[in-house]
Amino acid sequence: MSEQALLRVDDIHKRFGGLTALDGVSMEVHAGRVFGLIGPNGSGKTTLFNVITGFAQPDDGQVVFDGERIDGLSPDKVSRKGLCRTFQASLNPQHMTVMENMLLAPQNQVGENILSTVLRIGRIREQEEESLDRAWDILKLVKLDHQVDTPAGSLSGGQKKLLMLGQALMLRPKLILLDEPVAGVNPRLIEDIVEVIRKLQRQGQNFLIIEHNMQVVRQLCDTIHVLDAGRVLASGATRETLQREEVLKAYLGRRTREEAGA
Repeated sequence: MSEQALLRVDDIHKRFGGLTALDGVSMEVHAGRVFGLIGPNGSGKTTLFNVITGFAQPDDGQVVFDGERIDGLSPDKVSRKGLCRTFQASLNPQHMTVMENMLLAPQNQVGENILSTVLRIGRIREQEEESLDRAWDILKLVKLDHQVDTPAGSLSGGQKKLLMLGQALMLRPKLILLDEPVAGVNPRLIEDIVEVIRKLQRQGQNFLIIEHNMQVVRQLCDTIHVLDAGRVLASGATRETLQREEVLKAYLGRRTREEAGA
């Protein structure tokens, strides 16, 4: 494997009791491309995301991000390294407004430390203004600037996905892991989400995306890794990999080659 990978997963194993969720998974994600992670339900995709981001610890193997091992770190320490994720379902406080949720995201603010709070009041105010300005810019980008005062619980499913993406962007990440960004989203908002991710990618944002919607995978992902039963079944350019017999058999089931984009 190349040493230039932004994210490298080496021989990851994860077991839950007698169940093997990940069985020697190795893969890379490189800067400048959108990577996809696909596979049938139960193949280990979300478990792998959990291991990468510190929500679960591997039994064996290592995770290297931007040249530094991060396996064993807590989720907040992983995010401080520049690796953030979204979830399948929103974890945001539903009673708080969109803007309030956005302002929860920034880390390492001066006001988080009591002594710094006393000594650097001016800097705290400056950081608050910077965070507010950045939140506005991001909300415009993710098309939620008209919902700033809306409680998060009143957003549609697709808008909640966009809010999670916006919160991740507040942390200025080098890599964002998106867990099913269009699952349960109406077609119109799917178009918006795809458009936003494409725009961010053009601006240099890196992504690794779990997604079951093959049309979206083909639209967004340059390269995909396919998991099946906790192992990497195939990796490569998206369209070519989706046409491979083992992928069609394991993941697409009875779908035709035409449905897979062949």
